[in-house]
Amino acid sequence: MREALLDSGRRLFAAHGYAGASLRRIAREAGVNPAMVHYYFGDKRGLYRHIFEETAAPVLTRLRRLLFAGSTERDPIRAFVASLMGTLAAAPWLAALLTRDVLAPDGEYREEFVRTYAVPGGSGLAELIAREVSAGRLRADLDPELAALSLMSLALHPFLALPVARRVFDVPAEPARVARLVDHTVRLFYSGAGAPAPLGAFIVTQEETAP
Repeated sequence: MREALLDSGRRLFAAHGYAGASLRRIAREAGVNPAMVHYYFGDKRGLYRHIFEETAAPVLTRLRRLLFAGSTERDPIRAFVASLMGTLAAAPWLAALLTRDVLAPDGEYREEFVRTYAVPGGSGLAELIAREVSAGRLRADLDPELAALSLMSLALHPFLALPVARRVFDVPAEPARVARLVDHTVRLFYSGAGAPAPLGAFIVTQEETAP
């Protein structure tokens, strides 16, 4: 019953937004009594909050692990982008919730989303980028906060724009194909934000590739 309520909630919240999806309809489409929503989640808000938490919280957890001093991840930027885009690909309803209830002018969930996910996620990503700058892997003149904003935009926009974008472009946003989109996004970010190769390394490369 609990999973049926979650499935019904994801579908109806994505289609109608928080305000447009009634508790009664969610329960009816799940095939359960509305009292079960109160039993498992407290109320409609609790159900909505749980749907976000089970999907978005693991991305924040991944980011915190990448920030951990002992992290041995070779490319933490790529690891974060893969986590975020992989989540959005696996949960296509999430972009619809963000559009309806966070980004819309009257977004019902905006303040809670900003407080719970956007602020810790954005500041964490800026911190990760600052660390990569200090390590010499990103440009020394990079503004970590602006770079974090740009990277989040690159990673999020294909999914937020998917209803239109997939009618124009071959957007590899399905779980089985999202690795291609991740690779493109990371390459594009590094092409502008990556630290330039040392001059010596460039000369060697040129010599090695000369006919």
